[in-house]
Amino acid sequence: MSRRLNGGVSSAARRTVRGVIAIMAFLGLVAVGTNTSAAAEPEIIRTPVQTYSEPGFISCDGFEVDLAGSQHDVYMVFRDQAGDVVRVTHAGYVVETFTNTETGASLTNRGVFRDTFTRVDGTEDFVHVVVGFDFIATSPGFGLVLQEVGRKVFSVDGERLVFFAGKSTFSEEAICASLA
Repeated sequence: MSRRLNGGVSSAARRTVRGVIAIMAFLGLVAVGTNTSAAAEPEIIRTPVQTYSEPGFISCDGFEVDLAGSQHDVYMVFRDQAGDVVRVTHAGYVVETFTNTETGASLTNRGVFRDTFTRVDGTEDFVHVVVGFDFIATSPGFGLVLQEVGRKVFSVDGERLVFFAGKSTFSEEAICASLA
């Protein structure tokens, strides 16, 4: 469940929508391919809080940064009249701590964001949009240190950021500088 810094995406929560649906189907959370006569209310899936840690998350000049956190997710799956998935929303709630392994200095990161995956008509592809604050990291006694807030739109393959409106000061270098 570790977070990646390339756009602030969590590996479990921000896969392509097909991956999200496949994981949920495997876990028995979504009945894939059900056929309904009319578009139904969205299916809501709440996952339990998951905790994770990643020792050595970042290597800085002279020290390592460990990551520990927790995440809670809520998915809403929307289907058309044929029962095909047309949109999935994901609300993520994250609390993380970045810790300098040498000094014990730490940053607290919070994230509250909504991913929306919307099917491109006539295809199996989905457009991925993220709105909210992926990262707002604060340091005791200093306040706001790092942030990535706003609206992001990714390419259909999910590999490239094609639009960003907001503010981003989040990088591995900024984390290292904040914890030095």
